Amino acid sequence: MEICYLNVMKLNLFSVPIFIANIDIDKLKIQNGSFKETWLSETISSHAEGDVIDKESSDYLLTTISKKLIAELKKPFKINLTHIWENHYKNNDFQERHTHPQSHFSFIIYKKIDKSNTVFFHPAEDLITSYYNGSGLSMFNTNFMPECREGQIIIFPSFLGHMVKKSNNSQTISGNVNLEMVK
Repeated sequence: MEICYLNVMKLNLFSVPIFIANIDIDKLKIQNGSFKETWLSETISSHAEGDVIDKESSDYLLTTISKKLIAELKKPFKINLTHIWENHYKNNDFQERHTHPQSHFSFIIYKKIDKSNTVFFHPAEDLITSYYNGSGLSMFNTNFMPECREGQIIIFPSFLGHMVKKSNNSQTISGNVNLEMVK
């Protein structure tokens, strides 16, 4: 019996980077605008209500995010916080599937949670399921649920669809950043 060894090259074509890190929530001083029921889910949020973060807090947050992105981008860049807000999830509150347009990267900070209920969706989910649905082929995952803890931040490309499954008594801080490549 002959054994054949093949040289195989594996490429992760079009991979989508997501970063998870610890963050000191006590270093984030945010002055919230008003909270109201927002989106179809009616989640209590300060989104679009004029939240303000002080300079020291903003610097800390942007440094935390930059340290994760610099290894991936491998080029110098300037980072700009474009939007920040808080979400408060009461009993069985959720957030429907969405993206964060007009920004490069977005983040979620798990301020108060028992467990994270964020679900991310593969950008080609519709195509993958239309080709492989019911075939038992599990090589291509179409969603991902990170196991984040309280005091962690998850950073992801803003085009990545995501949602929050039903949650109880949780609080998150979310926001968007834009990058400008430096020559």
